[in-house]
Amino acid sequence: EFESENTYKQVSGGFITMPLPAHMQQQEGSPRKQSNAWEKQQQKAFTAWVNSQLRVRQLAVKDVETDLSDGKMLLQLMDIIGGDKVKMPPPARGNLRIHKVQNVGHALEFLKQKGVKLVGIGAEEIVDSNLKLILGMLWTTILRFDIQDISAEGANAKDALLLWAKRKTQGYAGVAVDNFHMSWKDGLAFCALIHRHHPDLIDYDSLKKGDTMTNVNLAMKIAEEKLGLIPMVDAEDMAVSVKPDERSVMTQVAAFYKLFASANKGEIAAAKIATVLKTNMVHDQLIAEYEQLASDLLEWIPAAIAKLNERPQLGSVQGCIDYLESMGDFRRKEYPEKLREKGNLEAKHSHIQTKLRLSGRAPFMPSDGKMIEQIDEAWGGVDTANTENKRWNLEQLKIQKLNAIKAESFKQKVDSHNSWTDGKVDQLQMDDYTGAPLGTIAALIKKLEAFESDRLARESRVHEIGTIAAELDDAAYGDAETVNNMYAEVYQTWNDITQVTEERAAKLAEALAKAEKLEAVWLDIATRAAPLMAFLNETKSSLTAPIIAESEEDVNVERAGLVEIQKNLEAFDVDYTEYNKLQDEADALGGRQSPSMTNRRSSVVEAGMNPFTLYSAAEIAGLHREVLGLVPDREKVIAAESEKQASREALRHRWADSAQEVETWANGETAKLQAMVEHDTNTTLEDQMAHVKSIQGDIEAYYGSTFPQLEALSKDMEEAVILDNPYTILTMDILRNKYFKLTQETVSMISSFENQITIRDGTNITEEQMKEFRESFDHFDKDKSGALSDLEFRGCLLSLGVDIPAEAIPGQDAEFERIMMRVDPNRDNKISFAEFTAFMSEERADAETKDDFLAQLQTLAGGQPYILPNQLSDLTKDLQEYCLSSMPPYAGGPEGALDYTSFAEACYGSAEV
Repeated sequence: EFESENTYKQVSGGFITMPLPAHMQQQEGSPRKQSNAWEKQQQKAFTAWVNSQLRVRQLAVKDVETDLSDGKMLLQLMDIIGGDKVKMPPPARGNLRIHKVQNVGHALEFLKQKGVKLVGIGAEEIVDSNLKLILGMLWTTILRFDIQDISAEGANAKDALLLWAKRKTQGYAGVAVDNFHMSWKDGLAFCALIHRHHPDLIDYDSLKKGDTMTNVNLAMKIAEEKLGLIPMVDAEDMAVSVKPDERSVMTQVAAFYKLFASANKGEIAAAKIATVLKTNMVHDQLIAEYEQLASDLLEWIPAAIAKLNERPQLGSVQGCIDYLESMGDFRRKEYPEKLREKGNLEAKHSHIQTKLRLSGRAPFMPSDGKMIEQIDEAWGGVDTANTENKRWNLEQLKIQKLNAIKAESFKQKVDSHNSWTDGKVDQLQMDDYTGAPLGTIAALIKKLEAFESDRLARESRVHEIGTIAAELDDAAYGDAETVNNMYAEVYQTWNDITQVTEERAAKLAEALAKAEKLEAVWLDIATRAAPLMAFLNETKSSLTAPIIAESEEDVNVERAGLVEIQKNLEAFDVDYTEYNKLQDEADALGGRQSPSMTNRRSSVVEAGMNPFTLYSAAEIAGLHREVLGLVPDREKVIAAESEKQASREALRHRWADSAQEVETWANGETAKLQAMVEHDTNTTLEDQMAHVKSIQGDIEAYYGSTFPQLEALSKDMEEAVILDNPYTILTMDILRNKYFKLTQETVSMISSFENQITIRDGTNITEEQMKEFRESFDHFDKDKSGALSDLEFRGCLLSLGVDIPAEAIPGQDAEFERIMMRVDPNRDNKISFAEFTAFMSEERADAETKDDFLAQLQTLAGGQPYILPNQLSDLTKDLQEYCLSSMPPYAGGPEGALDYTSFAEACYGSAEV
């Protein structure tokens, strides 16, 4: 009547038929005592199981063979296991056989209604105390109500229970759970189960394998006294039986399973919580690294701007060059390094956002002032300050160079002026007219007039000296104090000469009344001599003035000036010829020329000498020869300056050629990267990233081999003070920016590939799907900006089969609006490829939600709205510490209670999964 297979089959409707195992049947050649052994074990086990159910009503049976025959206890048992939804009929009032059969019949009918298939078991057999059938009936009941609901990994009830026991005892010495008979014989498996869930109740290491009586008795005693379980296996039966009864052992193990079910749920919940917490810890670490990098960069930016905004007093050409060199390390080392840090910060920000989106978290919002846009804005201040600093430095260099030239010109003019004024006050104050002949007085008067003419001619030079001094003072010339002191001396001397000249004129005017005769010829000579000498002095000053040139055009201006001087000398020869004729006429009249007038201090004129003139013919002739000799010297100086400008022009050409070569290289590398974006979709993401890294290596190699020479050439340009170049607009800063742009683009592409690989490996998105996403994205990215507008994004979604309207229709576009809120929460109408792939991965993968995370925490907390520290024991130690440091206290709870609901909200934020 019972099936001989030792398995459990699934029947229609989801219920289990209840076969008997083979050892329960009378097999040919099997000793009767073996049959009695398993009956005895089952009788004890099932009696204990019945009592474990009846004790909720303070009821018990001594032996299921006899105590169930009247059906009353059987009805109580069915009423209990049926739960609140089942109400068994009351037992019949009589105690006749018919009443007993009626009671048992109600119980069996209840079992049939629950899907239990009772093969060959009727009410009469139970009333007649047929032990085998009673045990069979109880076994089917145990299977239906205690074991059937146990499941694991799709296995049936028996296999699921065995798998659970095997996992719980795995790793315990001497225990190998493979079945429900011999694996439990020595009792170690029962002890291991208890120790696994309550290690404080049993010292497992002290147990010995093979000591069945001790081990089983210990396990059953602890189960009864500490855990509230009624023992269902007997130590003696386990010890003496060749093979323990499988059903008795299963019944006992099922009781342990139900007891430890809450702990099982805790372990599952802990595992799920551990996954969320570990992810959260990784996010916290990445965010902390971003915040630190951003803080370091934001701390450097104001310092860099302050340094670039400094305007020290340079004072000289060398001071300007030294300051420009002092800023070289900042521009060549410090600035590029910080620019690389900024690129790494942007890549890290993108990586964080991708990880948060993949794990269903809210987007990362950096601290106030540390958003990428704010850092970009702050960085713009550095670039502006750098440009202004360099412009100011070059302006100062130009100003100081002009100051140096002006200072040299000032010194020459002052020296020339002082040479002229030397001794003039003493000469003008000399009393050489008292008692002098009329001719002498007349000569003195004419001489003073000639002097006044010379003085007035030189007055403009004094004003010019003052103008140069004022310009040097306004331009903050480094030695402006010396210049001002020299001009003060010039001004004072000039005022003294003016005063004594006026005093001498007044005194000679008194004596003039006594003078009756003037010597017209000498006066004419004296009158002509002064302009001739002034012209020669002026021409000499022009021929010896320093050349100020920035280009060949300036040299040509100097050449033109020399030609003009040569023409003026030709005109001077005409006046000089007339002057010499007058000298010949004076000689014919008996006059005598003085070789020099420089050392004459007495007012007494020797007989026959011109009393009026300030310059002798010999002096004018000597100065004339000197000026003529300066002309070829000036031609040599101009030729040398022309060669210098030719060298500067060659330097401009060298720079233009080298800069153009670098720009061509940069454009080529940019084209390679752009070609990868537009065409290279037939290789794996790893291959594409490797190719970009190869290009990145080529860029760094080229930079290392080319840019040092370019920097040296740029420095030569600066030292040559070449401020403009008509052959190219490329500067060192522009070329550096091209290199930095290339490095940033490779870093960005590598970061993009890493994000795509992270998305692919962290979801169920395959390489083919990722390529499909890339092809769709690139197809609709019409302007190749790396981002889609909302219109482009709609077309891309439609091409991938997303169910949204083909165009925006008022009132019918809610689904597309929901999607846009997920991928573009800030509504800037720009969807990057990372945001697009993150959305597609969410659409095609099952994402863990905040509600699921909260449900696991609630399970761990035993259903309470708070969780206690000891309820986190199923987590690893580091995760326990993370929870204790991150969860806020729960208001109104017991001591140590933590608010896990707020913690879950903090983990997920307002993310919509």
